[in-house]
Amino acid sequence: MADFKIVAGEGNAPQTVLATIASATVVEAGDLVELDTGLIVKGTATGAALAFAPNGSASGETQIAVTVGNDFVLEGTGDAVFAVTQKATEVDLVVTDGVQLIDVGSSSTDVLKIDVSENAGTVDSASGIRVRINKPIF
Repeated sequence: MADFKIVAGEGNAPQTVLATIASATVVEAGDLVELDTGLIVKGTATGAALAFAPNGSASGETQIAVTVGNDFVLEGTGDAVFAVTQKATEVDLVVTDGVQLIDVGSSSTDVLKIDVSENAGTVDSASGIRVRINKPIF
């Protein structure tokens, strides 16, 4: 199952571009990705900027389609439950057992920002938290 999915966008469909990926890198559909020495890799807790990989990439591939910018809303799971006071806060990405999660209690890289809408999340639930990429790869 995808770690993240696009649930809303502004205007036209978000821009997807082809980017170079290291041939041994595996990215699952729905993962967030970052750049490492000019190559796309799976997003980590220390990444400085992110993009969304709607289709993923298998080992041996050298290109991956990534959705860049931040004019779309993603839905993912938090590492803890959502609280209404978290709306509009800058948060981090965390990876636990290979699963990318929204680090709702941390703000050091600030690569994600929690949505402000009524659909931002369900209080006391970790699933279905909506975010935008706060520091996008363009």
